[in-house]
Amino acid sequence: MTTLDLALRTLAEAESLLVCLDFDGTISEIVPDPAAARAHPAALAAIRDLSALPRTQVAVLSGRHLDGLRSVFPLGDPVVLVGSHGAETTAGGPQLTPDDRAFLHRIEATLADIAEPPASVEVKPYQRVLHVAALAETDPGRAESLLRRALAIDAGGRPVIAGRNVVEFSALETTKGSWLAGYKQGFSATLMAGDDTTDETALAVLGQGDVGIKVGPKPSVAPLRVSTVAEMAGVLTDLAAARAGR
Repeated sequence: MTTLDLALRTLAEAESLLVCLDFDGTISEIVPDPAAARAHPAALAAIRDLSALPRTQVAVLSGRHLDGLRSVFPLGDPVVLVGSHGAETTAGGPQLTPDDRAFLHRIEATLADIAEPPASVEVKPYQRVLHVAALAETDPGRAESLLRRALAIDAGGRPVIAGRNVVEFSALETTKGSWLAGYKQGFSATLMAGDDTTDETALAVLGQGDVGIKVGPKPSVAPLRVSTVAEMAGVLTDLAAARAGR
């Protein structure tokens, strides 16, 4: 039995279980057009099965803003949807100050000067994001150049995150880790799975009895790893079957 198999057995037997999943790159393939992303069918089926089980909660914790996450992920209650790296939940989010709004306006204007189609600037409630995935498909060197220019912008000490073909500027200090650290307190065990830099803050807050899984090749604090979205879908399928049979 592998280490992953043992971890899944432990999670299946937990008194109460939180399954927390990133979306893009974890349960959905990364695609040039973010609006075209869809959850892997097997992952979606496993999430339905898990969320129907007693004392089992599934949360999708995404960097997408909440409305954007809803547009690509078809499940709602009892699945918990959390957007903007934990800043947005169905209960609402924090209020921006005038300084926050001025910062976002400045960053949006600066990124608009940098972006060259098909690169684009995404406007989220608490963040502004440069996306270069579509450009990277045809001109990866130019895409890297735009990312470097974005990273050179003075953010005045506010959070800046470089992810896969994106640079994101945030008006808030909220991270996936700060959200998960609070929410997981209601459960005896947590599974967290993610693929990108922003997921590391959530993987880092896991404790004894919890399980972290990195999807893909990036460095990670997670002790376990799968290579692809399809493999992660298989993990969720196995966990759903094991927990249903406990």
